[in-house]
Amino acid sequence: MNKIPVARLWHKKGKLEYYTILQLIEHFPKLDFEFYIVLDQYEYEDEWSKKIDNLPVSCFWYSKEDMHSYLRNCGYGDDSLISKIPNFVHFYHILINHYIRRIYNYEYSLMIEYDVLFNSEDLTQLEELLTNKIPFGITEPANPGCDKALAQQLSQIFDQNIVKYPNIGINAGFKGLNLKIFDEFLNPSTFNILLTIFDFSGIYDKDGNEKTGWERTLIDTQEQSFHSLMNALSPDYQLLDPNQYYVFPYWVDMKHLMKSKVLHFIGHEKPQEMFDLIDKKLKI
Repeated sequence: MNKIPVARLWHKKGKLEYYTILQLIEHFPKLDFEFYIVLDQYEYEDEWSKKIDNLPVSCFWYSKEDMHSYLRNCGYGDDSLISKIPNFVHFYHILINHYIRRIYNYEYSLMIEYDVLFNSEDLTQLEELLTNKIPFGITEPANPGCDKALAQQLSQIFDQNIVKYPNIGINAGFKGLNLKIFDEFLNPSTFNILLTIFDFSGIYDKDGNEKTGWERTLIDTQEQSFHSLMNALSPDYQLLDPNQYYVFPYWVDMKHLMKSKVLHFIGHEKPQEMFDLIDKKLKI
């Protein structure tokens, strides 16, 4: 397959999502992307939704309920567990990639979040990795533990230490993913074992208070941990050059972040600078 599927949960068909697709088209005109996207707000429509529909790419949109049906039809999980998946919204990132591996037999996908911006006209290394469908990750130098939440549980499943980079943290929102990592979990029995390592309890405790500290961190980063740790085991895996490509918290040092060739504005709140950059590119 020559196409590169882009598989991810996005919020909606809005301006940020439009720009995400547009910049892939503009920066990599020789590559053929195809989008498999789960939408958190499936019914949402605005002027940007129509602009997305007019872009020269194939897009396949799924609701969260579509993913629940996929689980049921495959014998993955039970109704009780499936009802809890919305508590762990990042699990849809895993589901859609599992889906395109099992249904379409894709071997590779690009995972890109709507808050990732390309910040250079020279993306040679990145283009070579995408062209050759080589699994890759981008580091978070300020947070080496960002992808370690499930290290112990995954190591127990495989009966060996699966952490390839103990002192390096690999970002969740931007990576070239080896979809063969799901081959061990296509059978319902093994997939259901995998389900047991995730926490679907949500970010609020039984009293309605928002969880904090390490407990919250584990919940927020478990999808990142699964994809980053498993992907790094690929024989041909590469890290993007950490001197040119890296993810850094904008609230710590915006100037340092802006030196990276790929900007990922991590965190729940997005800075005005991100929106300004997008508006400038869109000439708004």
